[in-house]
Amino acid sequence: MNAPAAPGTSPGVESPSWAHVHSVREALERRRAKPRGRLYATVRWVGAGIFAAIFVTLLVTLFKDASAALGHMGPSILWTGWNPAKDQFGAGAFIVGTLLTTFVALVIAVPIGIGTAAMLSELAPRWIAGPCTVLIEFLAAIPSIVVGLWGLIVLTPIFAQHVEPFLKEVPVLGSLFHGPPLGSSLLLAGVVLAIMVLPTIVALSRVAMSGVAVADREAGLALGATRWQVVRKAVIPGARRGIRASITLGMGRALGEAIAVSLVIGNNTGLPHSLLAPGATLGSAIVNTFSEADPGSLEWSAVVALVVVLLAISVLVNAGGQFLLRARKPAVAPRGPVEVPAGATT
Repeated sequence: MNAPAAPGTSPGVESPSWAHVHSVREALERRRAKPRGRLYATVRWVGAGIFAAIFVTLLVTLFKDASAALGHMGPSILWTGWNPAKDQFGAGAFIVGTLLTTFVALVIAVPIGIGTAAMLSELAPRWIAGPCTVLIEFLAAIPSIVVGLWGLIVLTPIFAQHVEPFLKEVPVLGSLFHGPPLGSSLLLAGVVLAIMVLPTIVALSRVAMSGVAVADREAGLALGATRWQVVRKAVIPGARRGIRASITLGMGRALGEAIAVSLVIGNNTGLPHSLLAPGATLGSAIVNTFSEADPGSLEWSAVVALVVVLLAISVLVNAGGQFLLRARKPAVAPRGPVEVPAGATT
């Protein structure tokens, strides 16, 4: 049976590229027909089924344990406060703390991370880029507890004595930084999170920039652009999908971090009124409250409900990141022979 004609060609005329596509499809079909191909397909589907079963079991278990608190609070769990004395187990203050600390972390880490990745990938000599890349990968492997303890011992007094008093005197930004300089605050938690997500953003962004075609760089240089202009106009736009992926992964880690944040945020269950005020995130509230709650009690169910809320936020963030990564590219004019209507003159 003859293969269908390629789009844009006359019937019965098969372009070389279309024939190549058919040859690749036939090769894949023959490979799948072999025993190894069938075994790989079986293992793949079994693995996907196991992962789906684990995820469904996780969801069922969490919702079952959180059902008492979710039924008690209803939708108001998303905006009310946390007050066990009044049987009030809302996640409103924790959600605000989670979003604020994540926002501060991304504001600090994204520009520094993209700039560092561009420097290592395009501007720095190899004898500098190589050791720095290894060092960044090493920083990504440092446990969260180490970073949090370092922030508590080293950064907390520095912020209380120098950074926070300085920020309160800034004319425009001073309105965001009011209150006594305590050291442990939402701002410090955001800075610690920025330190933790920075290696992820740098490493993945550098890989994405390294994957940009050399022809794009050479075209910019041939037109008289400087190296920085090539990086800004060609390399970074060409690697934007990988950069978005790195930011999404960094945001996911910042949202779910608990141990390091609980050491430096102050753990105040009230609604924060300033970035210098102590607060709490969903992760830090779960860590600090779960061990104190009696199993089976309403408070224990409320802590599990906080886990459900954090999981929902993480799923939404990752879904948004996937949507950005799979955003449709602008339409490109098709290549190859163009069919000329009958009767047209050339």
